[in-house]
Amino acid sequence: QRPQMSVLVSTAYMDEANRFDWLIAMHAGKVLAIGSPSQIKSQTHSDSLEAAFVSLLPGSTDDRQSNLRIPPRPTNAGELAIRAEGLTRRFGSFVAVDNVSFEIERGEIFGFLGSNGCGKTTTMKMLTGLLPPSEGRASLFGKAVEAGSLDVRRRVGYMSQSFSLYSELTVRQNLWLHARLFHLPWKLRRSRIEQLTKQFGLESSLDQLAAQIPLGVRQRLSLAVAIIHQPEMLILDEPTSGVDPVARDRFWELLVGLSREERVTIFISTHFMNEAARCDRISLMHAGKVLACDAPDKLSAARGGGSLEQAFIAYIQTAEGSESDTSASHLRPATLAPNSETSSASPAASLFRLQRALAYSHRESLEILRDPVRLGFAFIGSALLMLVFGFGITMDVNKIDFAVLDQDRSPQSRDYIGALIGSNYFRQQPLLYSQDDLERQLKEDRISLAIEIPPNFGRELRRGTRPQVSAWIDGSNPSRASTVEGYVQGVHASHLRDLAIKSGQLSARPDLRIEQRFRYNPTFQSVYAMVPSVPAILLVLIPSILMAVSVV
Repeated sequence: QRPQMSVLVSTAYMDEANRFDWLIAMHAGKVLAIGSPSQIKSQTHSDSLEAAFVSLLPGSTDDRQSNLRIPPRPTNAGELAIRAEGLTRRFGSFVAVDNVSFEIERGEIFGFLGSNGCGKTTTMKMLTGLLPPSEGRASLFGKAVEAGSLDVRRRVGYMSQSFSLYSELTVRQNLWLHARLFHLPWKLRRSRIEQLTKQFGLESSLDQLAAQIPLGVRQRLSLAVAIIHQPEMLILDEPTSGVDPVARDRFWELLVGLSREERVTIFISTHFMNEAARCDRISLMHAGKVLACDAPDKLSAARGGGSLEQAFIAYIQTAEGSESDTSASHLRPATLAPNSETSSASPAASLFRLQRALAYSHRESLEILRDPVRLGFAFIGSALLMLVFGFGITMDVNKIDFAVLDQDRSPQSRDYIGALIGSNYFRQQPLLYSQDDLERQLKEDRISLAIEIPPNFGRELRRGTRPQVSAWIDGSNPSRASTVEGYVQGVHASHLRDLAIKSGQLSARPDLRIEQRFRYNPTFQSVYAMVPSVPAILLVLIPSILMAVSVV
C-alpha cells in the first residue's frame, strides 16, 4: 500500500529474518554480513540462514555453536512424572484449556508446540499448582496437584517466559535469594551456587545487575534459579523466546544434561519447530485443545513424511475444518439475517448500559469479598472513625480554669467571685497574690482566665459608682478566647441584674423578658453538629484509603 515506506526490524528469529528483503547480521556489536537472505546463505555455502549465521561468527570466539547431539533417553519402565486427565480451565464463558490429557515419563523432554494464546501457559500453571483447574485432575509423581501446595512447588522448578528474576539485584544476589526462599541448608547453599555458576557460565556476571546482563546470560541465570533446589520436574514456558540460535543451543545443552544425566523431567513449551523437533515427545496444541501427541518424527510421518511445521499445519487445518463443518449451519443464518436492533441503535444508547454497570459492581464486590483487610477496614474502620470523629473531637468550651486577684476582699467582691463559681463553664483555681503571679500562670497555661478586682470595689459599689473589673483571657486560641469572652460577659451581665433586683431598681418579674435560644441545637453542644457531618467526611476518606491500600 505504501511502497515508499522502509521498515527496519530487529529480530533474533531466523525464520522471520528469512522473509526480509535485506539483512544485516550482527554479533557482539559488529556487522558480520550484509545482503539478502539468499546472498548470505550462498556466501557461507549454507542450506539455512541459521547455519549461515553460525558460520559467520568469528572463529576465535567462544560463542561459535557446537554440534548439539541429544543422546537417546534411557528407558524408565514407564515411570510417570506427570499425568493430566481432562484438564479444563474456564475464565467466565471463555475456555482457555479444553479437556487436555497426556502423560510424561520421568527424565523425558516433553514439548508443548503451539501458537501464542493457545493455552500452553495456562496448562503449565495448572500442572504447577499456580492455577486451579475448572475440571479434570493432574498428578505429579503419583500425588494429586493442589493449587497453592508448597510440597508440589518444592518438587517443581518453573521458568516463565519473562524470567522470574529480580532486576534490581545482582546475579549473585538472585541466586542467594532463591536459595533462601527454598530453605536450602546453609552449608549446601554456597556449594550449590558455586556449582550452578560454573555449570551455566555465570562467573563473569556475578556482580552485575540482572537487568544489565545480555539476554542469553539472563536466560541461563533464570534456569539456574529454577533448579537451585534440585527439583525433579522442570517446567519451562517458552524460555528461548527472543534469544539468538547460539544462546538457544547452549541452553539446550544444559537441558539435555539435566534430562540425561540427572534424570530431571523437562516440560517445555515453544513455538520453534526446530526446537520442538529436539524433544523426545511433543504435544501439538491449538485453541486450547491437544491435536496430537507423539514423537516428532512419528507425527511428521503420520502426515505424509514432510517437515514438522507442515505436519503441524495439517493437524490445525484438519481440526479447524471439522469445527467449521459442525458450526456452519449455525453461523450461516446469523450472517444472512440482518440485526435490526443493532442497525437502528444510536451511538448514545451504548454510553450507559445497566448490564455493564451490574457487571462492574459484581466484579468490585468479588474483589472486596476476597480481600478481608479491605473489607474489615471498610466496615470496622468506618465504625471506629465514626466514634473517634463524633465523640473524640469537640468544639465545646467548658470547665475553664480561672483564678481571681482579689485586692478588695469585701463581701461584694466575694459575691462577684461566687457568680463565676456558680457557672458550669468555669472551674476555680487558687487565688492569685500579685500581678506577676497572674501573668506567670497565664504564660504557663495553668489558667485561661484571670479576674482582677481592684481595691475599694465594694465601697464604690455601695456608693452607686461604677467600679471596673479586669478580665485577662488567654488568646493563644482565638476561637476559644472569643467564646470565653462571651461567657464572662454573660456572667457579668447576670450578676449586674441580680444586684439591680436586690436594690429595687429592677423588678424580679419584669413585664417583658427576652432570652436567647438556639434552634436545632438548643444546648449548643458540638456533638450534635459533629456526628451528622462525619458520614460525609468518611465518604471522602475511606474510598481514597482503600484505593491506596489496593495500589500498594
